[in-house]
Amino acid sequence: MTVLHRSPLTEVSNDSAAVISPGPSEGGHVLTPAMAGFRLLKLTNLMSRPFFGQFAKQHDLTLNEWRSIVVLANQPGSAAQDVSAATGSHPMNISRAVIALRKRGLIEEARDPDNHRRMLLWLTATGKDLFRAIAPHSEAQNRLLFDVLSQEELAAFIRTLEKLTSRAEQITHDERVPDV
Repeated sequence: MTVLHRSPLTEVSNDSAAVISPGPSEGGHVLTPAMAGFRLLKLTNLMSRPFFGQFAKQHDLTLNEWRSIVVLANQPGSAAQDVSAATGSHPMNISRAVIALRKRGLIEEARDPDNHRRMLLWLTATGKDLFRAIAPHSEAQNRLLFDVLSQEELAAFIRTLEKLTSRAEQITHDERVPDV
């Protein structure tokens, strides 16, 4: 295995097996911060920090509420189940977010004419204004992150994310837990 970068908690290598399961650590565990899943979690957490630092407090929003607003801004008329599927968030967390957003007058709902058990959701004018206030900052942060990648690298990264997301959805749908 050739080490490309080393720090106290991470190690990047060209050995893909090491990224998935790097081998036992000092405590004898295979699960380590060097694993690809941990690295994705770290990236997600780092990308969420500006939201928590500025927008969550300023606009009294949770991350799940913001994610719901983003989905509804781009897919008006979605149901909570659709928001959950789009974000990968647990349905109960999205349900709580929808309730909070409705109470604050940021979303409105109507029964689905094709399925009376489903409620379809839209941003209100106030919800759209909030989206327009925060979205440029999120978009700028996204550009800052990805401008280190070439167009080819970004395209490959997106394809890889889509492949991993599809696999994770399949595993979640199947509700399989790996054998130990």
